[in-house]
Amino acid sequence: MARYRAGRRSTLLLLLLLTLSGCSHFLTRPEAPMVSLNNLQLIEATLFEQRYLLHLRIQNPNNFALPIAGMRYRLLLNGREFATGVSRDLETLPAYGEQVVAVNIVSNLLRIYEQLRNPAESDSFSYALEGSISLQGLGPALPFSQRGELSMKPR
Repeated sequence: MARYRAGRRSTLLLLLLLTLSGCSHFLTRPEAPMVSLNNLQLIEATLFEQRYLLHLRIQNPNNFALPIAGMRYRLLLNGREFATGVSRDLETLPAYGEQVVAVNIVSNLLRIYEQLRNPAESDSFSYALEGSISLQGLGPALPFSQRGELSMKPR
């Protein structure tokens, strides 16, 4: 009987260790995906609101897949908020993989007016893409930020 209990405990301990080792990457916070601006396309413009299709390149630096539940993001031009958006039901990002996703982003007349009222005094403008990615069942959202500058000079 004692031998049976010892064998049973060993089996339970082995199963517990296997379970924990299989889920070990979920016990640590994943490294945030790298998100960059790939393209911005106007899809609809009304007097008060403009809708754009924002193409984002998302790269997973982790050695395990990231099941993306949703994203929130905003685009700033020359330090001013230009457009914002949220998206859900995105695909799982494979380990060390990347994908380009198309998401909606919305601006309004006031934001456009702010950009036109204070035009850049140089031949370039700065942009920033900021936001966070929520993972299905994996704790707090992972923030991302990318900054850049675009030249308006003809080449």
